[in-house]
This record gives sequence, C-alpha cells and structure tokens, in this order.
Amino acid sequence: MLVEVYSCDKDMRNKFFPSATEILAVGVFLLVLANGSQALSVDSDLGRHLTLGAYILEHRVIPTDNLFSYTLAGASRPPYEWLSQVVFAISYRLLGLNGVILFTALIVGAAIAIVFHQSARRSKSLLVSLIVVLLATGATSIHWLPRPHIITFLFLAMWVDGLEKIRKADNVNLLFFPALMLFWANLHGGFIFGFLALAAYVAGWVWDWRRRQSSKEVGKKFLLIGLTSLAASIVTPDLWRNWEAVLNNRSTFILNRTVETMPPNLFEPSNAPFITLLSLAAFFALVNWRSVSAAHIFLLGGHGGMALLMMRNIPLFAIACAPILAEWIAATMNRFPAWKRFDERFINLVAPSQSFLLPTLAAIIAIGFFAYNQSLNKQLYQFNPQVFPVRAADWLEENPQKGNMFNEFNWGGYLLYRFWPRELVFVDSQSDFYGEPLMRDYETMMLEKNNWRDLLDQYQINWAIIPADSPLAIQLKQEGNWTALYEDPTAVIFQRK
Repeated sequence: MLVEVYSCDKDMRNKFFPSATEILAVGVFLLVLANGSQALSVDSDLGRHLTLGAYILEHRVIPTDNLFSYTLAGASRPPYEWLSQVVFAISYRLLGLNGVILFTALIVGAAIAIVFHQSARRSKSLLVSLIVVLLATGATSIHWLPRPHIITFLFLAMWVDGLEKIRKADNVNLLFFPALMLFWANLHGGFIFGFLALAAYVAGWVWDWRRRQSSKEVGKKFLLIGLTSLAASIVTPDLWRNWEAVLNNRSTFILNRTVETMPPNLFEPSNAPFITLLSLAAFFALVNWRSVSAAHIFLLGGHGGMALLMMRNIPLFAIACAPILAEWIAATMNRFPAWKRFDERFINLVAPSQSFLLPTLAAIIAIGFFAYNQSLNKQLYQFNPQVFPVRAADWLEENPQKGNMFNEFNWGGYLLYRFWPRELVFVDSQSDFYGEPLMRDYETMMLEKNNWRDLLDQYQINWAIIPADSPLAIQLKQEGNWTALYEDPTAVIFQRK
C-alpha cells in the first residue's frame, strides 16, 4: 500500500512539477521581456520590418522592388524576410510594440529550451548541460533584438538536431528538412547557415566513410536532404534572388562600418560567454580527440570561424556548440566516479515534466498583462527618444517638409515607421542593399568631407534630419543657405533656403 501511494504521488509530482527545461525557458522568456526597452534602443530595423509587414497585410502583395528610398527607387530588393515581417506586423497590430517584444521573448525562450533539451539528452548530464547552456544563453543575449534573425536561433537548433540524428542513423522523416527550409528561406536570410551546417555534416560523413565508420545510406540521406532543401529555398516571392541578396554583401567598406558585421572585440565583457564557449570547445575537443566526430569538428570550426569574422554570428555558434560541448564535457567528467555520483544526485533533484504547465502559464499571464495595457492604450516598450528622433518626428507630424530628405542611416527604419509612404528616406540601415558607392556618398555628406556640398546638390536634397552632434549638423548651422527649423539634444532638422 505504501509503495502504491508513493508511486502515485511521484507520478503526480512528475506531471505537474516543472522540469529544468521549462524553468530555463521561462527564465529566458522573462529576461528578454526585461531587456525589451534596451532591445528597442539598438537600431531601427524593426521600423522597416513593421512597415513592410503592414504593407503586405494591407495590400496582399509581397513587393520585390524597393519602395522605401528615393535614392534607389524601384531597384530589385528581394523580400527574403517577408514572412517574419508579416508575423511582426500582426504582433504589432494586436499589442503594439509590447506584442513585438512578447513575440521575440517567446521565440528566444523556445530556442534556448530546445538547445538545453538536446544538450541534456546527448550528454545525459543535467548539471553540465545547465552550465553550458547558460553560457550559450549569455552568448546569444547580445542579439536579443526584435528582428527576423531570432527565427534563425530557433530553426538552426532544430535543423542541427535533425542532422545529428541522420549522422547517428536514427529514424528521421526526411521531409522535415525541406519543410523547415521552405519556411526558413522566407523568414530570414540565416537559412544559409542551415546549408553550412549540412556541408559540415557531409564533410564529416566523407571522413567517416573513408575510415569505414559510416554507411553509404547516411551519405545518400544527406544528399537527398541537400537537393530537396535547395529546391525549397528558392520557393520564395523572388525565387533564387533571396540567395543573391544574402550573399551580396561583400564590401569591406560597408562591413567595417556596421557593428554587427565587424569582428568581435575579444576583450569586451559582453563577449566573455562566447570566448569561454570557444575555449572550452577547443580544449575538450583535444581531450576527447579519439572519440570526437569529424562532423562536429567541421561544424564548430565553421561556425566558430564565422563568429570570429562577424559578431552577429556569435549566437549561431553558441546554439550549434552547446549540445556538442555538453557531450564532450560529460564524457570527460564521467571518467571520475565521484563526479558521476554527484551528477546523478543532481538529476534526481529535478522531476521531469511533460505538462509544460509553467511555460504555458507564463505566456498566458504575459499576454493577458500586455492585452490589458493595450486596452488602456499603454505601451511598456517605446523607441528610445535619446537614440531615435522621436521628438523631432512629432514635430514633423505637425510641420511636414517638401522634397528629398537626407537622414542618418540608423534612423531610416524609424522614419519609415513614422512617415512612410508620405516620406521616402535617403537610406535605411540595410546598408548592403544600398551598396558601397551610395554608402560612400552618405559618409562623405555626414562627415562633411571633400565634395559634400556637391553631393547635397546632386541628390537634390531639400531638408535633413540628422544627429545634433554630427559634423554635418555643426557645419550646416554655419552655412548661409540652410536653416535649422527644429533642434533637440538628439536631432536637428534643416531646410535648404
């Protein structure tokens, strides 16, 4: 009788007590919500995404040409993020900027939960997985921004897990990969990393097959995945041009002037989790070199190299690295009996759950809270007026200007969010689309170098909204043919006389 009661009590506890995965998912979800205001202070890409998403919803048309700037009016602009933009626009329609941050938190929380689940399953060590995934969470946190790239966090985690199951000859429905790629290629340009991961696993399979450690059937599956996924990746509004758009940014001039496309500063405290992951991966790969899979070396080497080239790739390395690193660390630590006993006790402290009650309650409470604030016309999250020209835009609402506008490029998305289609920007933060020649002209004018006056005439610029402390603003105040119509600590608006 006592055994039956204990068994029943344990079953009920396992059913309703949250698992470590659920607790971690909710923790990350709340952290993203807490970071929402800061996330809206980084760049104004969100404004462009919301504007295009709203256009698609309203007109039921997915534009493949540039609608937003007069400098490249009508130029081909493949909409490789259109589906994310629609989702963001729907979130905005329902709950405003609160809804956008809520959606971001849900996606990031789900991605970290999947990475933790994979790490625990493969390493069979809850403690090691928790430590490694907390490091990975810190590494991804540098890009917890309300932009389409968060979709790649989630999709890369699922994609790499599927490839790992193929490598181990587990049963996986091969339709999973082209189906995932079909959505991924329409959600974000990070779908390229899915093919980079596939290339790493194919290279690993070739190595293993030559050493008779893998079968031809595994290689055939990888080939089929590659062909079907490649076909799925061009099922987009602009077909293969989404590949062109993603791979088009090769200008060192542009890459070296955008923070997220520059190499990371290895001494920056925010990059410490990434450096720790990279160092641990290198160390434990050497410790376990006899049993390390070639596919894992290619995967982490490729993604690690991409992260060292561009800071925006750090979260993707962390997501790919965490399950592999957890597996390597656990294999090393399990050689010590005392560690194994301690780790087993730690696992017993957390009862597994399949109810997902805690994440569900957290999501429902957050949605209800934001819905209540929306009904009162309250927004907890706003664009930061110390970063973006919020007050200047308010003034422009009452005092619209005529003619071509010149604007700070990181304000382009915000100005589209506030004024499109009434106003077209000179440039927005998608600098790879505008290309090096235009971005050089932009920099020449903004820094009032060389022939900056001639360029203002060449582009027929009638008015400008630029940072109050920029070299151009300081110079225009001294020009006789320009008048400052409005000024605050963030922005100044000039009109050509």
